[in-house]
Amino acid sequence: MIKKIHSKSTRFEQLLLLLILLLGAVLRLAALGSVPGGMHQDEAFVSWNAFAVFREGMDSAGHRFPVYMADWGDGHSALYVWLLMPLLLFSGGHAASPFLSRLPQAVVSIFTLWAVYCIMTRLFNRRAGLWSAFLLAVCPWHIMMSRWGLDANLAPGFLIFGLLFFIMGLERKKFLLLSGMFYGLSLYSYAVIWPIVPFILILQILYGLYHKKLRFDRWSLCSALILFVMALPLLLFILVNSEILPEITLPFMTIPKMGGYRGKEVAFGLSEMWSNLRSALYLLRRQDNGSPYDILLPWGLYYDLGRVFIVIGIAALLKRLVVSLRRKTFSGEYFLFVQLCGGALNCLLVTAKLHQIDSLYIPLALGQAYGVWTVIEFLRKKLPSARKVWSSAAALGVTTAYLVCLLLFQKDYYTDYRQLVGAYFAEGLKECVDFAWEQCEENHIANITAEKGAQWPRLLLYTETLPSEYLSSVVYDVAPAPASFETRGIRINTRIDYEDINQESVYIIYFTDVPVFEENFTLTGFHDWYVAVPGKNTSKQPPAD
Repeated sequence: MIKKIHSKSTRFEQLLLLLILLLGAVLRLAALGSVPGGMHQDEAFVSWNAFAVFREGMDSAGHRFPVYMADWGDGHSALYVWLLMPLLLFSGGHAASPFLSRLPQAVVSIFTLWAVYCIMTRLFNRRAGLWSAFLLAVCPWHIMMSRWGLDANLAPGFLIFGLLFFIMGLERKKFLLLSGMFYGLSLYSYAVIWPIVPFILILQILYGLYHKKLRFDRWSLCSALILFVMALPLLLFILVNSEILPEITLPFMTIPKMGGYRGKEVAFGLSEMWSNLRSALYLLRRQDNGSPYDILLPWGLYYDLGRVFIVIGIAALLKRLVVSLRRKTFSGEYFLFVQLCGGALNCLLVTAKLHQIDSLYIPLALGQAYGVWTVIEFLRKKLPSARKVWSSAAALGVTTAYLVCLLLFQKDYYTDYRQLVGAYFAEGLKECVDFAWEQCEENHIANITAEKGAQWPRLLLYTETLPSEYLSSVVYDVAPAPASFETRGIRINTRIDYEDINQESVYIIYFTDVPVFEENFTLTGFHDWYVAVPGKNTSKQPPAD
């Protein structure tokens, strides 16, 4: 039976949950605006889109209130933009700071800790819930993904919210409405999960019907209607981008035609699926995708200790699930199994780099918690006389081991990783753009030319270029990438022509280009980036951090 979350708990359990949530919040919010330093180009595009839609109601392609943002041509999901837009009220309508840009992801991640606690408590007991919240709170993958504003990183949390309210709805039907809403919102977080959501829901609904915990009543039908209405714009989006329907433009919404369509990235052939599965297994086995800012080694996604408990947990889960299916009894393990199956389907359909299969990571984390809980419950129930001593010692030992791993991980995260990721996230570029703008105004220069690695979404964000300004002035390189655009009277060039370096532009360069500019320009450094102002070089040093 599903446990009621409002059943009595000890003060000690309540205190533990509070401490876990506090720990999770600190790990996700501390220095959020400065670690990672700078902004990833995808993160910057999300932030600029929120600014653009907030100010003028359109994206970089001129789509008004689009259900899918244009961005790099093949677009990105809109949910993060919608969550970020209200926060711009705190910035006076200006582009969000890194802290504000990342806050929606951090908050969703913190609520996810509470959600997994509620799920595991209802399916099993409070000890299972506490272990789930704790292990996700200290999970390296979940901490790192919580700390930068990539649209796709919302998907795991919203899938979990949908699952929580589905499980709650098996006992109190009105919660099915919230389940339909959150599963609907999850579709706007990441396009890769579009095939996963109906797959998960069908398996959950059939199980609920079989065990007479669901029926076709007004609550379930209204929940289905909510999900359908929320999914309808995206269903139309698929038809538009499959060239079955033309682009749909309404006063309050655009269902746009993309320059490139990511639906073609989904694998349907067996050979492609097998190749995708091998990539996912390689990633999970090595705990490394070759991208230094995605995974911090040697800690990986779950720590080595976590991988051991994932194997134990999934084995124990499958064993109990088989027993329950044979006995035709209702089983909480079934819901964890369905989430794992949804993640596995994700692994078959897309090539795993990291966030492409992020629907799998929380189910694996829950499998890890299930493994820890199973081992400690075995010690508590099976060993004679001194079982409480053994189980308490095991719980303390596991907790200590994870906390030691967390401390070592955090040490690396705030030292070596912080320095490394600053290069990938262009730390110092915002200061360069601000300083270059000041120099243009002081010296009556009408051009800023940035090294290509600065990436044009960051330039749009840091110059707070309005979409109307951008669309009226943009000169494309290879569309949708601009060669240049104009904002407030200054032309922004997105790459340097090294055959024509002249005194009519302020340049933003990477440190490797310093020798090219040091003779005829004044250089001012900000981390690895420099502003080169026409005139004799005085070689200013970067300001202290």
